[in-house]
Amino acid sequence: MTKTENQSLVSIIMPCYNSARYIDDAVNSVLAQIYENWELLICDDGSTDNSQEKINDWVRCDSRIKSVKNIYKKGASGARNSCLDVSNGRYIAFLDSDDRWKPTKLQAQLFQLQENDVYFSFSSYQCISEEGELLNVVMAPKKIGLDQLLFNNFIGCLTVVYDSHYFGKIKQPDIAKRNDYALWLKMFRKFPEVKAVSISEPLAEYRVNSYGLSSNKFDAIFYYIRVIQEFGRVSYIKSFLLLPCYLALIFVKKLSPYLYNAIVNNQFDSRK
Repeated sequence: MTKTENQSLVSIIMPCYNSARYIDDAVNSVLAQIYENWELLICDDGSTDNSQEKINDWVRCDSRIKSVKNIYKKGASGARNSCLDVSNGRYIAFLDSDDRWKPTKLQAQLFQLQENDVYFSFSSYQCISEEGELLNVVMAPKKIGLDQLLFNNFIGCLTVVYDSHYFGKIKQPDIAKRNDYALWLKMFRKFPEVKAVSISEPLAEYRVNSYGLSSNKFDAIFYYIRVIQEFGRVSYIKSFLLLPCYLALIFVKKLSPYLYNAIVNNQFDSRK
């Protein structure tokens, strides 16, 4: 790989756990990218189905796809950090093994990053069912920073591409849930002058499932408070003052995605 190619290489980080049913869809969506200078790093986190066999088949099919061993604690954060350790690209992207990208995703975001003095790109995304049917669209605010992120995680992990030359390779915190949210807060606390800039077009498809950790809502409040206190450095009192807004956003998002999108784009859009 030439120096120029390495400068524009995207390292795609994919944790996998019992995703044999969906991983082909996920990998095919990467192979379909118009932008082709990428490496796909897949870390199987002890799957009990045939996920690893499918990963091995893909590794044999395309030299850009690599299987990575989890050297950290079991879980999505450990799998992602294992991939991050061996990544070669300047740009870091995330895609879970049951989600999908649109073919123009990397092309659009690399153009935004390289031509517009942007260091952190994200986008709107579509929610799909386990069968792949469209459920709704989650619109991304145009530009947000640390202050806006304290209210809720407005950044879909599967939509992110960031410049590691600016941020460095920052490890995802080892917590059971909301580890992507914790990472964004960690990054923007370290670089408070930076804003996350979005592309309004939905560039990814998030699979809403009944089997993953995200489907359990009982301790969502606990992890929200923990994350903003520990990684957003919010005081105990302030975290409970922010909680009603968080709960209201979650309620509106479930009740009316259209209203949620309107609120997010009007009230949580930092244009400074």
